[in-house]
Amino acid sequence: MQNFMSRSHQFNLLTNHKLANKSKSLNLRLLSLTLCGLTSSLAIATPTAQANRLETFVYDLTDSRIEFSVKNDIEPRGTVISNPTRIVIDLPGIVYQGPTVRRRVGRGVQAVRVGQVDANTTRMVVEFSPEVKLNPQDLRLKSRQPGRWTMQLPQSISAIDLNSISNFTLPVTGAAISSGFGWRVHPITGERKLHKGVDFAAPTGTPIFAAADGVVTYSGWTDDGYGNVVELRHENGELTLYAHTNKVYVSKGQVINKGQAIAEVGSTGRSTGPHLHFEIQPDGRTAVDPMDYLQLRQVTLDLASNSFKD
Repeated sequence: MQNFMSRSHQFNLLTNHKLANKSKSLNLRLLSLTLCGLTSSLAIATPTAQANRLETFVYDLTDSRIEFSVKNDIEPRGTVISNPTRIVIDLPGIVYQGPTVRRRVGRGVQAVRVGQVDANTTRMVVEFSPEVKLNPQDLRLKSRQPGRWTMQLPQSISAIDLNSISNFTLPVTGAAISSGFGWRVHPITGERKLHKGVDFAAPTGTPIFAAADGVVTYSGWTDDGYGNVVELRHENGELTLYAHTNKVYVSKGQVINKGQAIAEVGSTGRSTGPHLHFEIQPDGRTAVDPMDYLQLRQVTLDLASNSFKD
């Protein structure tokens, strides 16, 4: 693989709680990073007892704002990397307990990523689309209280994301994503296979809502491991599938409105616990990552409890 050298630029961190009513700026060194090196360096480290930790990492699409919190206060190091555009925030002295996490976001901000760069440093990365250009002088990491930091991004990024949002909305509210789209080892069969949807973990009985207007094409039990299933066909031929449901509220041929309750979360079929398995098939046949289509307003990585919410 060819290495692409990326020039990185510093941006300032403002702390308000340490100097009473004054703010101080921390000088950040210029870095040269390889894109390949950045990706491969997010290794997993064994956490130490009583270690400081990253607890939450939030990207708010509506306000174009990054927020994160740590158990004990620190002084982060931030850089902007070009070609392609990235914001990298290193948290010295912070241990992240878990595997590297990457969540897709939208068009302007494409993804957020958290991992352990070395034994004593956690790294957060915000990945942007090629059309986004950032001026490091416009970026500030601000600490309003110990352990809580924010960074405001240009509102033009929010406009890109909100203008590109599709017609599909989240089928459950307040649920944590327990398994994303992609290849994995099946937790029951042990086979490596494509996980064709996103799993939303939620208590049995949690309402499941139609992601868009449509017509019910199937409602009932299946023998393929999905248990009780609802399928909806939408205006442009897309199909959404809702699996492992406890109860279904709709029947074949019924016209459904976006946001209408169609079933409730369960654990039917091959399932390790109550959750909704949700699929989107744009052509009515081939499943794609639902996170590329869902209306997101906020992406939250609750790292203290290892749950990831939208």
